[in-house]
Amino acid sequence: MQSVDGVLEGAVETLPFEFAVLDASGTIVYTNLQWREFARENDLVGDPSTLGENYLDVCDAAADAGDEDAREIAAGLRDLLAGDEESFSFEYPCHSPTQRRWFLMYAATYAVGGERYVQVSHLDVTDRKESELAVERRNERLRTVASVLSHDLRNPLTVAQGYLDALSNRVDGAEMEHIRTALTRMNDIISDALILARESEPEALEVVTLRDAAERAWEHVETRGAALEVTGSVAFEADRSLLGNLFENLFRNAVEHGSTSSRDAPDERGATRGQNAAAPADTVEYEVDVTVRVGPLDDAPGFFVEDDGPGVPEDVRESVFESGFTTRSEGGSTGLGLTIVSAVAERHGWTVDLTESADGGARFEVRGVTLVDG
Repeated sequence: MQSVDGVLEGAVETLPFEFAVLDASGTIVYTNLQWREFARENDLVGDPSTLGENYLDVCDAAADAGDEDAREIAAGLRDLLAGDEESFSFEYPCHSPTQRRWFLMYAATYAVGGERYVQVSHLDVTDRKESELAVERRNERLRTVASVLSHDLRNPLTVAQGYLDALSNRVDGAEMEHIRTALTRMNDIISDALILARESEPEALEVVTLRDAAERAWEHVETRGAALEVTGSVAFEADRSLLGNLFENLFRNAVEHGSTSSRDAPDERGATRGQNAAAPADTVEYEVDVTVRVGPLDDAPGFFVEDDGPGVPEDVRESVFESGFTTRSEGGSTGLGLTIVSAVAERHGWTVDLTESADGGARFEVRGVTLVDG
């Protein structure tokens, strides 16, 4: 039967990362197979095991040549050997002529028979580092897009709206209203895109109440006669601005999809708008009798927003949070509203699901909210 020491040595020898042991002076007294293979693959001069070499001397020589990472590693190891620290970790680049690489060095001190030793391991973290850099590049592109939307596009849009207002005093007609509608829609698209381009984390968390947040958001939505009912309230932490975006987009969704075109609805004389010569044929007005309800969930920490409108077919519920998805044919929606809802929930660590309300309308349930007293 193998001894415990033999089993442990075999396990350390086959670790999938470079591993070494230093004595109290910093001299290398053990290296594993991966350490030796790395030395061979990178054309290290001398014995690939590096046994008997002083690791601190190697780091100091590299530091004298201008390698600041080596200087920091040497300082961390000296703190371990002096007993000032018990562990030390440091991430550093180690690029070859043909490959970009990053490693995480971890070192910890331990004692055997009164003698102090330090175990040193180097873990290849290139895949994780490349992913982080890709995210940073993507975020930088988003910041660039946000800057373009905020200034390069919004400024000329504001100028165009100003000239349109001035021109409206001299020219009247449906064409002017079409231009105004198009400019307003462009502004809405920019606003929605800016929300999506924000950094992933909420900027400032504060305690909010469900009732207050919902009622404030309702004031910023064109409700067209729709009604809001808040059935209860809870307190929780959220980014107030982002939470307002979530509620506003859910409310707009309910109003837009719960509305009926007055062109298709009979008036008090029994005629539809299309038959009424007194109304312009290209004017579409909306009558809304939808009721939107907001309240806490009964079975989990969170809240719901539901309506008594026509609801969302089950076969498309998974698609509604995708960018650009809309069932409106009039072009009034940017198609980003529910994408924003999903993004805001995700940034808070919440989840949002679409189901059906008791009245057959749409019901959005936000879960994972951490409730607080108050």
